[in-house]
Amino acid sequence: MSKTNLILAGSGYLGDTIIDMMNSGKHNYSLIEIARTRKKRSNDVMSVQFDIDQDYADLEYLENSKIIYMAPPDTSSLSDIRITKFLKLIDQKSINRFVYISTSGVYGDCKGKIVTEEDAIKPKTDRARRRADAESQVLKYSNHNNSLAIVLRVPGIYGKDRLPLKRIMNREPLITHDDSRVTNLIHVEDLSRIVIKSLDINIQKDEVINVSDGNPIKTTKYYEIIYEILGKDLPDYITYEGAKRLYDEKRLSFLNESRVLDTKKMNKLMPGCIRYQDIRKGIRRSL
Repeated sequence: MSKTNLILAGSGYLGDTIIDMMNSGKHNYSLIEIARTRKKRSNDVMSVQFDIDQDYADLEYLENSKIIYMAPPDTSSLSDIRITKFLKLIDQKSINRFVYISTSGVYGDCKGKIVTEEDAIKPKTDRARRRADAESQVLKYSNHNNSLAIVLRVPGIYGKDRLPLKRIMNREPLITHDDSRVTNLIHVEDLSRIVIKSLDINIQKDEVINVSDGNPIKTTKYYEIIYEILGKDLPDYITYEGAKRLYDEKRLSFLNESRVLDTKKMNKLMPGCIRYQDIRKGIRRSL
């Protein structure tokens, strides 16, 4: 039985984990990684050096493939020009399934309320606006080409080499609990299981799916747990107003938004993928 080509476009941190996970078990795919730099992989993975922004080629292995698109948006405008170029590249190809890794940031600030996939998106940051644009492009492409697309709206990803250890070592002050916002998280291994599962779930139409570990947590509490596991004394606490004077713009952009992701659809379509519902176990695994 011939294997289906699985294209990992824009493969980086998440792509590394997906490849490791797939190669540790059985699957019916030929893995082809597309990235700006060629990577040293096992013989089971074809690593292709390809810059979506600049390279133009007829990549024959895209025909009848499945695609996991992980490349971050281009930042030159509020639309994602990078994915526009990629979708043009595959426009004449027969793509069986297109999985797009988006962000839960497209919902904007929901004041800590629960959000489902049916809620309107209201991106506040330029980063989230580009993701919202990319989502729209992927869904239009899928509809036009009679393909199937899955958009995964992903919150903060943590895992090995993805904990805020530098901030902890620098003992940056934490925001008081009263001022701290609710956030959603997912361990990179759990996200990888979800992405892999999404390749084969039985769907009849395009799907948008919220993804998280199902346990929303205040940002300050997340940091406190890391301090606890590391056995370090907690730093000072500051108000949100104090944080605005101290934190960088990117960190503040996350603190300006608060929401709780409803993951009923994820649990129905992809049960058993979340192994780190307990954030403490996920952090220990990451260390």
